[in-house]
Amino acid sequence: MTNNDLTSNNTLVRRLAGAALLATPALMFGAMVTTPPQADDSNAAYITSLAADWDRTILSANLFHYYWVVLALAVPALLTLLRGRRGRTLTQVGVVATMIGAVQMSGMLFADWMNAAMPTVVTLEQSVAIFEKVNSSASMSVWLLSAIVLGVGAPVLVMAGLARNGVLGWWAAPVVLLPMVLGPVVGGVVGGAAGGVAGSVVGALCCAPLVVAGLRLLRRTAADVTAAEGEPALAAA
Repeated sequence: MTNNDLTSNNTLVRRLAGAALLATPALMFGAMVTTPPQADDSNAAYITSLAADWDRTILSANLFHYYWVVLALAVPALLTLLRGRRGRTLTQVGVVATMIGAVQMSGMLFADWMNAAMPTVVTLEQSVAIFEKVNSSASMSVWLLSAIVLGVGAPVLVMAGLARNGVLGWWAAPVVLLPMVLGPVVGGVVGGAAGGVAGSVVGALCCAPLVVAGLRLLRRTAADVTAAEGEPALAAA
């Protein structure tokens, strides 16, 4: 493969991944703002909220699902932003962990379809019993824990590695942790429909590190950058 081929491949990957990361705030906002409200934190209230509005539940589940799909597919391209050895190992570990966590989180969204449908077929009590039976499984506990720890926590490692390498500022590491942490907190404090919108806006804003990383990827597809990247390889040849 020639240097021009490598540059062309990098450019395509960066454009696709960069555009995907730019979509994360919209996906996060849409997913959060359409999340059905619950009366309380009980399992019965959770299932009831999902079943109350099928279209809203499925829209939210789809948007969350594709948020995680985008993350799993786009983060490997961030490795092409690295220059030198600083932060490389941290970024590599973070990318692999994020991909695993995002796949885990995406797979768990299938439960929303099932939980929303159950009370329309069997009683609420039976639906709750099925829900609790599934979640009492040891393997499901491992799945849930790994999804949360890796899906929510691992992007911090990616951003810390990029910051160490000088690609992004250190602000990105804590902020990328917050979309599904600070968003619900703000929503709960504000309360009501306004709280749902406020929490969703905060969740979308906390995707800023992903957006900046996406812009960095797109910037690296500019002609002057790709030409500069090709020069060392051409010189070595």
